[in-house]
Amino acid sequence: MAGLNNTSGSTMVNFWKKKYIHEATGDVLTFSEQVSWTIQGVIRNWWFVFLWTGLSAAWWVKPHWFKDTGSYIHWQLLASWLAVTVELIIGIAMIGQTKRDALIIRHILKLEKQEIEHLQNLLENDDKL
Repeated sequence: MAGLNNTSGSTMVNFWKKKYIHEATGDVLTFSEQVSWTIQGVIRNWWFVFLWTGLSAAWWVKPHWFKDTGSYIHWQLLASWLAVTVELIIGIAMIGQTKRDALIIRHILKLEKQEIEHLQNLLENDDKL
């Protein structure tokens, strides 16, 4: 029994430490960013928009189908929860991407500063000749 717990524990550690690679950018993602991009892949499809719109229309037009006298309120609560949740999911991925972009921009800025210094040194040496 202890061996099983140890094995599943190490499997869980490997699961959390696994490196996820973004398909388009090649960036290494955290587990939460990978989950976020996966969920976005599901909700950013036309079928999801049509499904959500169809369910919304049905709930608004025929609330008695859902056998709940407070269905409008429940639908509004569900829609609000979905909106906030989607924004949080997207935010997780966007913040992670922004951090990686900032690192790259700082690296490029450092290279540009080095290039400017190099060009200034060349100009100074050229003036001495």
